[in-house]
Parts: sequence; C-alpha cells; structure tokens
Amino acid sequence: MNYLLLVVALAVGCSADFGSSGQNGIINAHNTLRSKIAKGTYVAKGTQKSPGTNLLKMKWDSAVAASAQNYANGCPTGHSGDAGLGENLYWYWTSGSLGDLNQYGSAASASWEKEFQDYGWKSNLMTIDLFNTGIGHATQMAWAKSNLIGCGVKDCGRDSNGLNKVTVVCQYKPQGNFINQYIYVSGATCSGCPSGTSCETSTGLCV
Repeated sequence: MNYLLLVVALAVGCSADFGSSGQNGIINAHNTLRSKIAKGTYVAKGTQKSPGTNLLKMKWDSAVAASAQNYANGCPTGHSGDAGLGENLYWYWTSGSLGDLNQYGSAASASWEKEFQDYGWKSNLMTIDLFNTGIGHATQMAWAKSNLIGCGVKDCGRDSNGLNKVTVVCQYKPQGNFINQYIYVSGATCSGCPSGTSCETSTGLCV
C-alpha cells in the first residue's frame, strides 16, 4: 500500500497572490533542481546523484495556485489535507517589515531544497526511514511525476511572539511522497519520458 507523507518547514526571520516575479522564482528554483538531477549533476551533501530518466518539467497551474492561496489566506499552522495535492509549507518571522511578498517564494524553495544538503539523500525509493531523515519537502520538489505547481503567500501580521509573519503554501499535482514509490528513475537522461512528452535537451526534463 502507498501512503502519502507531508511535512512542514520552519524558518526564523495584507494578503496578495504571488506576482510574476514570485511565480518565476518558485518555478526556476524547482526546475533548476530537477534539471540538475535529470542530468546527473546534483550533489546532495557531498554525494552526486545518478541522472534521471523521467523527470517532468514543472509548470505553474492557476487552479492549483488558487487552492494554495485560499489555504494560505487562513494563516495555517498545519497541512490542508487537500485530496490529490502534495503540499509544502513555509513560515518566516521578522521584527522588521516583510517587504515584497514575492521574495518569499524563492526563499521557501531554497529552504526546502536545503534539506538535501543538510541531511543527504540516501535512496531514490521513498521509505519511512528515508522520509524520517527530514527531506520530505525536498523530495516533493524532486518528485519526477509532479509537474504542476501553484503557491500562495499571506502576510499574517504580528504573531503571538510579537514578530511579523508570512506564510507560503505550495501545492503539487500529481502529489508526491508516496511510500514504496521512486522519487525518480535512475538512468540515461530523458530515456524514460512519459508518453506524450519529449526531452528538452537544454534541461534534461520531459516536456
């Protein structure tokens, strides 16, 4: 049986949707990671990963983004549990002004990807033991079959700790982080692109 695993991330440090700069920052961070994996150049905590056959290029999806923004607007403290969607959460606190909320899309993505650098990436097969190493946000970013993403951001005002807080919610479709499924398939770059897709040679991703 496959089980979906979701995690949350914390980072120390008026509501608005992500604008084009925020969206591009998120998409670029995800596809840069995925391209490095696909080409076999990604290094996780000193270990170079094997190239990937089947990583899809991520695209922004307005319906998924609307779902993520709707959830972010409630300043959540845990996962939505929305059916059929993967989800990464990020919070940031600061005593100063939050500034342009678009910056937090790339900041959230960098925080999630950093899990591979902090904890390593020992296997491409998602297991409970692998998940429990603390890389669940990063593996959702890398999940080969997840090709649609949408994110929301919310200025949640002053928190109970007296600091200004921003919340970022990114949702993914199809969802990833299923136990006993592969994050991606190792092999020659693009050699396993799904039916109906082809290799984008510049990125090594299936489009």
